[in-house]
Amino acid sequence: MTDHVELKERLRACPNLPSSPAVAKRLIQLMESPFPDVEEIVQVLSRDSALTAKILQLANSSLFPYKCQVTTLHKAAILIGFNGILATALSFTLVRHFRNEGSTGLDLDLFWRRSLLVASACRAIGEVCGQKDTEELFLAGLIQDIGMLALDRLNPDLYHSEALDQSLHAEVVAHEQEMLGVTHALVGSWLLMDWNFPSKICMAVQLSDEARLLPNSEGPEKFFNCVGFAVTLVGLVITNASDKIFLAQVDLAESCLGIDPFAFAKILRKLKDVVHESEKLFEMNSHSEANLLQLMEQARTVLSRRHVPLANQFDALFLQNAMPGVG
Repeated sequence: MTDHVELKERLRACPNLPSSPAVAKRLIQLMESPFPDVEEIVQVLSRDSALTAKILQLANSSLFPYKCQVTTLHKAAILIGFNGILATALSFTLVRHFRNEGSTGLDLDLFWRRSLLVASACRAIGEVCGQKDTEELFLAGLIQDIGMLALDRLNPDLYHSEALDQSLHAEVVAHEQEMLGVTHALVGSWLLMDWNFPSKICMAVQLSDEARLLPNSEGPEKFFNCVGFAVTLVGLVITNASDKIFLAQVDLAESCLGIDPFAFAKILRKLKDVVHESEKLFEMNSHSEANLLQLMEQARTVLSRRHVPLANQFDALFLQNAMPGVG
Protein backbone atom coordinates (compact mmCIF):
# COMPACT_ATOMS: atom_id res chain seq x y z
CA MET A 1 0.00 0.00 0.00
CA THR A 2 1.38 3.40 -1.01
CA ASP A 3 1.50 6.36 1.38
CA HIS A 4 -0.60 9.25 0.01
CA VAL A 5 2.09 11.87 0.61
CA GLU A 6 4.67 9.69 -1.13
CA LEU A 7 2.31 9.09 -4.06
CA LYS A 8 1.70 12.82 -4.48
CA GLU A 9 5.44 13.44 -4.59
CA ARG A 10 5.89 10.70 -7.18
CA LEU A 11 3.12 12.24 -9.29
CA ARG A 12 4.95 15.57 -9.32
CA ALA A 13 8.39 14.05 -9.91
CA CYS A 14 7.61 11.33 -12.44
CA PRO A 15 9.33 12.31 -15.73
CA ASN A 16 6.82 10.33 -17.79
CA LEU A 17 3.77 11.98 -16.22
CA PRO A 18 2.06 14.23 -18.78
CA SER A 19 2.22 17.88 -17.80
CA SER A 20 -0.41 20.40 -18.84
CA PRO A 21 0.61 21.90 -22.22
CA ALA A 22 1.21 25.65 -22.45
CA VAL A 23 -1.99 26.21 -24.40
CA ALA A 24 -4.02 24.24 -21.86
CA LYS A 25 -2.51 26.20 -18.97
CA ARG A 26 -3.52 29.50 -20.56
CA LEU A 27 -7.00 28.17 -21.33
CA ILE A 28 -7.40 27.16 -17.68
CA GLN A 29 -6.49 30.69 -16.60
CA LEU A 30 -8.98 32.17 -19.06
CA MET A 31 -11.68 29.77 -17.88
CA GLU A 32 -11.34 31.12 -14.33
CA SER A 33 -12.04 34.70 -15.45
CA PRO A 34 -15.65 35.89 -14.91
CA PHE A 35 -15.36 38.06 -18.05
CA PRO A 36 -13.29 36.16 -20.65
CA ASP A 37 -11.73 38.25 -23.39
CA VAL A 38 -12.79 36.82 -26.75
CA GLU A 39 -9.77 38.39 -28.47
CA GLU A 40 -7.40 36.63 -26.09
CA ILE A 41 -9.26 33.35 -26.44
CA VAL A 42 -8.96 33.53 -30.22
CA GLN A 43 -5.29 34.47 -29.96
CA VAL A 44 -4.51 31.46 -27.75
CA LEU A 45 -6.48 29.05 -29.93
CA SER A 46 -4.95 30.36 -33.13
CA ARG A 47 -1.49 29.27 -31.96
CA ASP A 48 -2.53 25.69 -32.67
CA SER A 49 -3.78 25.05 -36.21
CA ALA A 50 -5.10 21.58 -35.40
CA LEU A 51 -7.00 22.93 -32.42
CA THR A 52 -8.45 25.74 -34.51
CA ALA A 53 -9.66 23.21 -37.08
CA LYS A 54 -11.32 21.13 -34.35
CA ILE A 55 -13.15 24.12 -32.88
CA LEU A 56 -14.49 25.10 -36.33
CA GLN A 57 -15.47 21.49 -36.97
CA LEU A 58 -17.42 21.50 -33.69
CA ALA A 59 -19.12 24.83 -34.51
CA ASN A 60 -20.25 23.44 -37.87
CA SER A 61 -21.38 20.08 -36.49
CA SER A 62 -24.95 19.02 -35.79
CA LEU A 63 -24.34 19.63 -32.09
CA PHE A 64 -24.64 23.36 -32.81
CA PRO A 65 -27.17 23.75 -35.65
CA TYR A 66 -26.59 27.08 -37.40
CA LYS A 67 -27.90 28.20 -40.79
CA CYS A 68 -24.62 29.72 -42.02
CA GLN A 69 -21.22 28.07 -42.12
CA VAL A 70 -18.93 29.16 -39.29
CA THR A 71 -15.55 30.10 -40.78
CA THR A 72 -13.81 32.08 -38.01
CA LEU A 73 -12.90 31.49 -34.38
CA HIS A 74 -14.70 34.71 -33.44
CA LYS A 75 -17.99 33.35 -34.78
CA ALA A 76 -17.33 29.97 -33.17
CA ALA A 77 -16.75 31.64 -29.78
CA ILE A 78 -20.04 33.51 -30.06
CA LEU A 79 -21.97 30.43 -31.20
CA ILE A 80 -20.57 27.96 -28.68
CA GLY A 81 -20.15 30.45 -25.84
CA PHE A 82 -16.99 31.53 -24.02
CA ASN A 83 -17.00 28.78 -21.40
CA GLY A 84 -18.04 26.24 -24.00
CA ILE A 85 -15.21 27.01 -26.37
CA LEU A 86 -12.67 27.10 -23.53
CA ALA A 87 -13.82 23.79 -22.08
CA THR A 88 -13.94 22.14 -25.50
CA ALA A 89 -10.52 23.45 -26.53
CA LEU A 90 -9.03 22.23 -23.28
CA SER A 91 -10.67 18.85 -23.79
CA PHE A 92 -9.19 18.49 -27.28
CA THR A 93 -5.76 19.54 -25.97
CA LEU A 94 -5.75 16.96 -23.19
CA VAL A 95 -7.15 14.20 -25.38
CA ARG A 96 -4.49 14.73 -28.04
CA HIS A 97 -1.70 15.13 -25.48
CA PHE A 98 -2.47 12.00 -23.48
CA ARG A 99 -3.34 9.94 -26.52
CA ASN A 100 0.23 10.32 -27.79
CA GLU A 101 1.76 9.18 -24.51
CA GLY A 102 1.19 5.47 -24.93
CA SER A 103 0.31 3.03 -22.16
CA THR A 104 1.28 -0.24 -20.54
CA GLY A 105 -1.47 -2.23 -18.85
CA LEU A 106 -4.27 0.28 -19.35
CA ASP A 107 -6.72 -0.47 -22.15
CA LEU A 108 -6.54 2.94 -23.85
CA ASP A 109 -9.27 2.20 -26.38
CA LEU A 110 -11.70 1.36 -23.58
CA PHE A 111 -10.41 4.32 -21.54
CA TRP A 112 -11.16 6.92 -24.25
CA ARG A 113 -14.40 5.24 -25.24
CA ARG A 114 -15.64 5.41 -21.67
CA SER A 115 -14.41 8.99 -21.19
CA LEU A 116 -16.29 10.20 -24.26
CA LEU A 117 -19.47 8.41 -23.25
CA VAL A 118 -19.33 9.85 -19.73
CA ALA A 119 -18.71 13.35 -21.11
CA SER A 120 -21.71 13.05 -23.46
CA ALA A 121 -23.86 11.65 -20.66
CA CYS A 122 -22.84 14.52 -18.35
CA ARG A 123 -24.00 17.06 -20.91
CA ALA A 124 -27.29 15.22 -21.56
CA ILE A 125 -28.06 14.88 -17.84
CA GLY A 126 -27.17 18.53 -17.23
CA GLU A 127 -29.49 19.70 -19.99
CA VAL A 128 -32.42 17.67 -18.67
CA CYS A 129 -31.72 18.90 -15.12
CA GLY A 130 -31.63 22.53 -16.24
CA GLN A 131 -27.94 23.01 -15.42
CA LYS A 132 -26.37 26.10 -17.02
CA ASP A 133 -22.81 24.77 -16.86
CA THR A 134 -23.18 21.94 -19.36
CA GLU A 135 -19.80 22.72 -20.97
CA GLU A 136 -18.06 22.28 -17.62
CA LEU A 137 -20.03 19.07 -17.08
CA PHE A 138 -18.78 17.78 -20.43
CA LEU A 139 -15.20 18.62 -19.45
CA ALA A 140 -15.54 17.01 -16.00
CA GLY A 141 -16.91 13.87 -17.62
CA LEU A 142 -14.14 13.73 -20.18
CA ILE A 143 -11.34 13.89 -17.59
CA GLN A 144 -12.92 12.12 -14.60
CA ASP A 145 -10.66 9.08 -15.17
CA ILE A 146 -7.47 11.05 -15.78
CA GLY A 147 -5.97 9.57 -12.62
CA MET A 148 -5.83 6.20 -14.39
CA LEU A 149 -3.37 7.63 -16.92
CA ALA A 150 -1.16 8.89 -14.10
CA LEU A 151 -1.30 5.62 -12.15
CA ASP A 152 -0.59 3.66 -15.34
CA ARG A 153 2.70 5.55 -15.73
CA LEU A 154 3.68 5.42 -12.07
CA ASN A 155 2.82 1.71 -11.79
CA PRO A 156 3.23 0.04 -15.20
CA ASP A 157 1.99 -3.31 -13.89
CA LEU A 158 -1.05 -1.95 -12.01
CA TYR A 159 -3.63 -2.66 -14.72
CA HIS A 160 -1.65 -5.48 -16.34
CA SER A 161 -3.60 -8.34 -14.82
CA GLU A 162 -5.51 -11.08 -16.62
CA ALA A 163 -7.83 -11.32 -13.62
CA LEU A 164 -8.88 -7.65 -13.98
CA ASP A 165 -11.80 -6.89 -16.30
CA GLN A 166 -11.33 -3.20 -17.08
CA SER A 167 -14.83 -2.95 -18.56
CA LEU A 168 -16.19 -3.45 -15.02
CA HIS A 169 -15.30 -0.11 -13.51
CA ALA A 170 -16.15 -1.11 -9.95
CA GLU A 171 -13.55 -3.89 -10.24
CA VAL A 172 -10.94 -1.37 -11.39
CA VAL A 173 -11.65 0.89 -8.41
CA ALA A 174 -11.49 -2.05 -5.97
CA HIS A 175 -8.23 -3.23 -7.55
CA GLU A 176 -6.63 0.21 -7.14
CA GLN A 177 -7.77 0.43 -3.53
CA GLU A 178 -6.38 -3.01 -2.74
CA MET A 179 -3.03 -2.43 -4.48
CA LEU A 180 -2.42 1.22 -3.56
CA GLY A 181 -4.87 2.22 -0.85
CA VAL A 182 -6.10 5.00 -3.14
CA THR A 183 -8.29 5.23 -6.25
CA HIS A 184 -7.76 6.99 -9.55
CA ALA A 185 -10.56 9.46 -8.76
CA LEU A 186 -8.62 10.89 -5.82
CA VAL A 187 -5.34 10.82 -7.74
CA GLY A 188 -7.03 12.62 -10.65
CA SER A 189 -8.27 15.37 -8.34
CA TRP A 190 -4.73 15.84 -6.96
CA LEU A 191 -3.39 16.16 -10.48
CA LEU A 192 -6.03 18.69 -11.55
CA MET A 193 -5.51 20.76 -8.41
CA ASP A 194 -1.81 20.96 -9.25
CA TRP A 195 -2.84 22.22 -12.70
CA ASN A 196 -5.07 24.89 -11.12
CA PHE A 197 -8.33 23.50 -12.45
CA PRO A 198 -11.50 25.04 -10.97
CA SER A 199 -12.24 23.50 -7.56
CA LYS A 200 -15.72 22.38 -8.69
CA ILE A 201 -14.25 20.18 -11.41
CA CYS A 202 -11.57 18.80 -9.06
CA MET A 203 -14.22 17.82 -6.53
CA ALA A 204 -16.48 16.33 -9.22
CA VAL A 205 -13.58 14.12 -10.35
CA GLN A 206 -12.81 13.09 -6.78
CA LEU A 207 -16.44 12.07 -6.15
CA SER A 208 -17.07 10.54 -9.58
CA ASP A 209 -16.73 6.93 -8.49
CA GLU A 210 -18.66 7.22 -5.21
CA ALA A 211 -21.13 4.37 -4.86
CA ARG A 212 -23.91 6.66 -3.61
CA LEU A 213 -24.91 10.10 -4.90
CA LEU A 214 -25.27 13.08 -2.57
CA PRO A 215 -28.72 14.07 -1.24
CA ASN A 216 -30.75 16.00 -3.79
CA SER A 217 -29.66 19.65 -3.83
CA GLU A 218 -29.69 22.65 -6.16
CA GLY A 219 -26.17 23.67 -5.08
CA PRO A 220 -22.77 22.30 -6.17
CA GLU A 221 -23.94 18.86 -5.10
CA LYS A 222 -26.17 18.71 -8.15
CA PHE A 223 -23.14 19.23 -10.42
CA PHE A 224 -21.33 16.39 -8.62
CA ASN A 225 -24.40 14.16 -8.87
CA CYS A 226 -24.67 14.79 -12.62
CA VAL A 227 -21.10 13.54 -13.09
CA GLY A 228 -21.56 10.59 -10.72
CA PHE A 229 -24.79 9.52 -12.37
CA ALA A 230 -23.22 9.82 -15.83
CA VAL A 231 -20.49 7.42 -14.71
CA THR A 232 -23.15 4.97 -13.54
CA LEU A 233 -25.23 5.36 -16.70
CA VAL A 234 -22.25 4.67 -18.96
CA GLY A 235 -21.56 1.55 -16.91
CA LEU A 236 -25.02 0.35 -17.98
CA VAL A 237 -24.16 1.01 -21.63
CA ILE A 238 -20.81 -0.79 -21.52
CA THR A 239 -21.90 -3.84 -19.49
CA ASN A 240 -25.44 -4.42 -20.81
CA ALA A 241 -26.98 -4.19 -17.33
CA SER A 242 -29.92 -6.33 -16.23
CA ASP A 243 -33.43 -4.94 -15.82
CA LYS A 244 -33.07 -5.02 -12.02
CA ILE A 245 -29.89 -2.91 -12.10
CA PHE A 246 -31.40 -0.58 -14.68
CA LEU A 247 -34.51 0.09 -12.55
CA ALA A 248 -32.34 0.78 -9.49
CA GLN A 249 -30.64 3.57 -11.44
CA VAL A 250 -34.00 5.04 -12.47
CA ASP A 251 -34.93 5.27 -8.78
CA LEU A 252 -31.50 6.75 -7.93
CA ALA A 253 -31.87 9.44 -10.58
CA GLU A 254 -35.29 10.39 -9.23
CA SER A 255 -34.17 10.61 -5.59
CA CYS A 256 -30.83 12.38 -6.08
CA LEU A 257 -31.37 14.48 -9.21
CA GLY A 258 -35.12 14.92 -9.30
CA ILE A 259 -35.25 13.12 -12.65
CA ASP A 260 -38.58 11.37 -13.22
CA PRO A 261 -38.74 8.23 -15.41
CA PHE A 262 -39.77 10.15 -18.52
CA ALA A 263 -36.90 12.65 -18.01
CA PHE A 264 -34.60 9.65 -17.58
CA ALA A 265 -35.78 8.39 -20.96
CA LYS A 266 -35.05 11.82 -22.44
CA ILE A 267 -31.45 11.56 -21.19
CA LEU A 268 -30.98 8.30 -23.06
CA ARG A 269 -32.52 9.91 -26.12
CA LYS A 270 -30.13 12.88 -25.89
CA LEU A 271 -27.18 10.57 -25.35
CA LYS A 272 -28.12 8.66 -28.49
CA ASP A 273 -28.17 11.87 -30.49
CA VAL A 274 -24.77 13.20 -29.37
CA VAL A 275 -22.57 10.16 -28.85
CA HIS A 276 -21.89 9.55 -32.56
CA GLU A 277 -21.08 13.23 -33.19
CA SER A 278 -18.79 13.45 -30.16
CA GLU A 279 -16.83 10.38 -31.18
CA LYS A 280 -16.39 11.72 -34.71
CA LEU A 281 -15.01 15.01 -33.36
CA PHE A 282 -12.51 13.21 -31.15
CA GLU A 283 -11.68 10.71 -33.89
CA MET A 284 -12.85 7.80 -31.79
CA ASN A 285 -14.93 4.78 -32.68
CA SER A 286 -16.38 3.46 -29.46
CA HIS A 287 -18.49 0.65 -30.95
CA SER A 288 -21.00 1.55 -28.20
CA GLU A 289 -23.87 2.54 -30.50
CA ALA A 290 -25.26 -1.00 -30.57
CA ASN A 291 -25.11 -1.29 -26.78
CA LEU A 292 -26.78 2.09 -26.41
CA LEU A 293 -29.58 1.13 -28.80
CA GLN A 294 -30.06 -2.09 -26.84
CA LEU A 295 -30.22 -0.11 -23.59
CA MET A 296 -32.78 2.25 -25.10
CA GLU A 297 -34.97 -0.65 -26.16
CA GLN A 298 -34.60 -2.11 -22.67
CA ALA A 299 -35.55 1.26 -21.17
CA ARG A 300 -38.60 1.56 -23.41
CA THR A 301 -39.80 -1.91 -22.42
CA VAL A 302 -39.06 -1.69 -18.71
CA LEU A 303 -40.30 1.87 -18.18
CA SER A 304 -43.44 1.27 -20.22
CA ARG A 305 -44.21 -1.84 -18.15
CA ARG A 306 -43.61 0.03 -14.90
CA HIS A 307 -45.43 3.21 -15.93
CA VAL A 308 -48.31 1.97 -18.06
CA PRO A 309 -49.98 5.41 -18.50
CA LEU A 310 -46.76 6.73 -20.08
CA ALA A 311 -46.23 3.77 -22.42
CA ASN A 312 -47.27 5.58 -25.61
CA GLN A 313 -45.06 8.60 -24.74
CA PHE A 314 -42.07 6.34 -24.20
CA ASP A 315 -42.71 4.64 -27.55
CA ALA A 316 -42.90 8.02 -29.32
CA LEU A 317 -39.71 9.28 -27.65
CA PHE A 318 -37.57 6.23 -28.38
CA LEU A 319 -38.78 5.36 -31.86
CA GLN A 320 -38.80 8.77 -33.57
CA ASN A 321 -35.29 8.48 -35.11
CA ALA A 322 -32.60 5.89 -35.69
CA MET A 323 -29.10 6.13 -34.24
CA PRO A 324 -26.89 8.15 -36.61
CA GLY A 325 -24.38 5.95 -38.36
CA VAL A 326 -26.11 2.69 -37.50
CA GLY A 327 -27.91 0.45 -39.96
